[in-house]
Amino acid sequence: ETRPFLAPWWLSPAIAYWSGQPGVAGSSHESLSGIADSVRFFLAEDWRTAREILEHHRVAWVIVYDSERVAQNSSAILGLAVPRHAVCFVLDRTPAQAPWFLVFSAQNGAGKLYRTVER
Repeated sequence: ETRPFLAPWWLSPAIAYWSGQPGVAGSSHESLSGIADSVRFFLAEDWRTAREILEHHRVAWVIVYDSERVAQNSSAILGLAVPRHAVCFVLDRTPAQAPWFLVFSAQNGAGKLYRTVER
C-alpha cells in the first residue's frame, strides 16, 4: 500500500529509499515543487495552510526533525524570516498541541512521527 510522507526535504530521499514510500519532497532535485511544499508546511503559521498541503499530496505520515534546523533551512529556501509560531516548532516541541488531523504516533532520538487523519 502506498502511504506518502512529508519530511524535511534533505531527509526525504533516504526515507523514500528505505521505506519504499513516496515523499512530498521526492527523492531528487526533480521534485522542486514538492520541496517547496514541504518547506511551506513546516513554516506555516496556521493549521489550515498546513492541512491543505497535506491533503493536496494525500500525505499519510509527517516526519518531524529538529525544528531549529528545519526552520533555518526552510526560511533560507523561501527567503523569509522564520515565523515565531511555525508548525515545525509546535510539532517538534509540543506534540500535545498538534491539531486533530495530526496524531502523534512515535518518537526516537532523531524525530517525531505523526499520522494524518481525515474527517
